[in-house]
Amino acid sequence: MGLKDIKLRMTAIKKTAAITQAMHNIALSKIKKSTELFNHSDAFVDKLYDVIKYADQNIFESNRITAQNQGKTKLYVLVTSDRGLAGSYHNQLFKAFLEEIKDLDKDSYKVFVLGKKGYYFAQKRKLPMINEEIIYNRDDVSTMYFRPYAKIIKEVFLGGVIDHVILYHNHFVNTGNQVVKKETILPIQFKDNQKMVEKYIYDVAPEVVLDQTLIIFIESVIFKSLTDAKLSEHAARMIAMKNATDNANDIVEKLSIVYNKARQAEITSELIDVINGANV
Repeated sequence: MGLKDIKLRMTAIKKTAAITQAMHNIALSKIKKSTELFNHSDAFVDKLYDVIKYADQNIFESNRITAQNQGKTKLYVLVTSDRGLAGSYHNQLFKAFLEEIKDLDKDSYKVFVLGKKGYYFAQKRKLPMINEEIIYNRDDVSTMYFRPYAKIIKEVFLGGVIDHVILYHNHFVNTGNQVVKKETILPIQFKDNQKMVEKYIYDVAPEVVLDQTLIIFIESVIFKSLTDAKLSEHAARMIAMKNATDNANDIVEKLSIVYNKARQAEITSELIDVINGANV
């Protein structure tokens, strides 16, 4: 490789390092906002669980919303991203999901996919999706993109078409660690069976409260998973881009050594030619 080729390669890698460094900085700047959004949605869902739990404890008959059923038909809500360049973010999620459904008949489950990456993943493997178009998972997380589907989820669950609704998404543990989380959202599962101490006053019967709150619950839990997954995505991309920048800088450093040695050899060769010419 000539000096010119080495120089061109160094320049190209430096430009790549500048891009990955910028992407690292952008991801880092988004983590704080995503953390706040996740914490707010998490607190809201916790309070919503309490409201539903209190209503359920004041109903004397079993209801489909909170009663565990023996049905086998499942709806998986798969939360992915629109973009790559996030390390193993999608690989670990898709691997875990494929392991989950590998022994299931395609007639026994449906998949609701959020995010462009997940849509193409499901389309390529011909999974039974309920959404016929991409539902984009943008950085400005909003319920408006999946609200109509939340209503459908409620209807098919209460109608007995679907027996279980299960969320699959990446969960943020810390900046360097994100794990795949599987969470059953319907029927609603409470953390414990302790009697609610806090009391709520309802204007309508507890059965009506459960029915009217269900759509809000579905939206809120999916929204919480979106914020959790988005936080995990930013963290994964930040680490991936930092590693890419470090690797690029290492390559540039090695190429600099090669360039300097080649340049030194070229100068030495020129000096030898000059000396030999002088002795003639």
